[in-house]
Amino acid sequence: MKNLKRNLFKNWLIWGAIISCCFFVFQLFLFIAEKQNPETNINSFADSLWYGIVTLASVGYGDMVPVTVAGKLLGSVLVLSSIAIMGALISQFTNKIRQVMDNKKLGYMGTKFKNHCVIIGWDNFAMNVTKWILDSSKKVAIVTDNKNDIDLIYNKFGDKNVFVLFSAYSNTESYELLNIEQSSSVFINFNDDSETLVRLLNTKQMYPNLNYIVSLNNAELKDTFQAAGVTFSISNHEVASKLVASYNFEPDVAYFTENIMSSAKNENDHDLVEFKVNQTNKYLNQKYINTFISLKKDYNVVLMGLSRKEDGQYNLFKNPKADIIIEENDYLIILVDGNSKIQLEKEFGQKEGRV
Repeated sequence: MKNLKRNLFKNWLIWGAIISCCFFVFQLFLFIAEKQNPETNINSFADSLWYGIVTLASVGYGDMVPVTVAGKLLGSVLVLSSIAIMGALISQFTNKIRQVMDNKKLGYMGTKFKNHCVIIGWDNFAMNVTKWILDSSKKVAIVTDNKNDIDLIYNKFGDKNVFVLFSAYSNTESYELLNIEQSSSVFINFNDDSETLVRLLNTKQMYPNLNYIVSLNNAELKDTFQAAGVTFSISNHEVASKLVASYNFEPDVAYFTENIMSSAKNENDHDLVEFKVNQTNKYLNQKYINTFISLKKDYNVVLMGLSRKEDGQYNLFKNPKADIIIEENDYLIILVDGNSKIQLEKEFGQKEGRV
């Protein structure tokens, strides 16, 4: 993209220099043709330039006009040229605006999103994932290799919190336009697990320090993807089969599980969220059991666990011991409803999720 802009600028400079030289030479001939006639008011090369400029600009003050036959012929050429030049400039300007709009629509202008989710590979599953991410007040940058997807995505989700890049999936360099290095996670989504692995390895080679998420058709490949550097992998069929099995013998657990997998928007919705504990947080250095009671009492939410970074990666503590001390940069995993989530966002001074 940078090389394209540089080449376009270089071409404009070259053509600008050529046109300027031709204009000066043309005005020199006009001055030579006029200067021998005592009735002319084009008495200098500067006068000739002035006449040429106002003629090309279609202003035509009439303060200076050629009087010789040769001068009038040259002036006629200049008048006709002004019409052609203005038409060309208007056409170029219109085309440039159209090109800018097309480039923006295709994502070639890039995005400044930060702490957003990147989705590489678009289909119905990615569309559902995008919906849940947006419901959690996060922004999403999407890569698709199908131009027809672009209008469908923007029509469904708008362009305030969604950015779409049209690109070949193999062109990992173009992912810079997603501001991918400032993203919170990268979800690689393809129907074929082998293609997912190839895209993962290629993307991770260029952007090694990101959190990568994949969905798999074959649950047996989890270890392979973990070894390849995936932060989180899950099998769609595995999740669905567990829910179906649960519906058969413990339906209330299945209903509850399905419910908390949604996004909490009102007091009847429930969701599991996580908030980071910073150095000013009132739960810092508190025992887990005291924080559990305080959250339940103050906000009617349930502290389910915490995530702590150890040896460079986060470890999840589900229902930890009562006397464990909450440390700075821990993430508290909390069951909330729509109203309590808003209250907790004010308490923690942040939106839900990894920051």
